[in-house]
Amino acid sequence: MAENTSPAITMTCELKTEKQGSADTSLKCPTCDTSVNLPDGKIEGLTQNLWLEHKSKEASIKKKIGIKEAVSCDKCSVDDSTDAAVMYCCDCGQFLCDLCKKVHKRSKKEANHKLINLETKESIELPAIKHEAIYCIHHSEKLTYYCKDCDKLVCQICLNIHHKSHNYNYYLHEGDTACKALMESVASCDGVILPVTEAIANGEKMLEQIATRKEEVRQEIKEKFEELKAALDKRCNDLL
Repeated sequence: MAENTSPAITMTCELKTEKQGSADTSLKCPTCDTSVNLPDGKIEGLTQNLWLEHKSKEASIKKKIGIKEAVSCDKCSVDDSTDAAVMYCCDCGQFLCDLCKKVHKRSKKEANHKLINLETKESIELPAIKHEAIYCIHHSEKLTYYCKDCDKLVCQICLNIHHKSHNYNYYLHEGDTACKALMESVASCDGVILPVTEAIANGEKMLEQIATRKEEVRQEIKEKFEELKAALDKRCNDLL
């Protein structure tokens, strides 16, 4: 299941690509200068770094909660309002003003959400950010099933209509299976990290030895050439 590129990474890559030229199909790492081929979707086709996106969003929220200045309400900001937020909803990932907080608490869907009072921001510990649920664009239902044949997430209605005969699984079960396979892959990689690291070190040492020997051979050739040249010059003088 392909993911979209995170905004921060996209912006960085787009700026880099713009400098290199729009026709480029590769991207250079700014750290090691290694060229990496871009996927068919170019920048937009890059895999999303969920961990980096999560940490970036978490740091941004913690900074907003910790500052002394007022934070605007995320819900009211849609209507260009400047009402100050008094709460932060961990489930929605939004800052709420007093009015939106009351509406939030009255809603059956949002009544059990975890709210943080910004007045006690000095003593709180921000919970882990939850990823927002993804809804079907056709039925406004949560995408809770993964169709293996179509390689996509689908809702219950789409499953019954279009994917009933397909090979599918509940998305959490599919995630657990993928996580288990990933952990097994990581475990198998752990066994080869040390040998590969040693092989790389030996390879680098060998390259250094080759470079040193190359200079030694070059010097030997020069010295031998000078000896032969001196011998030829002497022989030439003897004959003349």
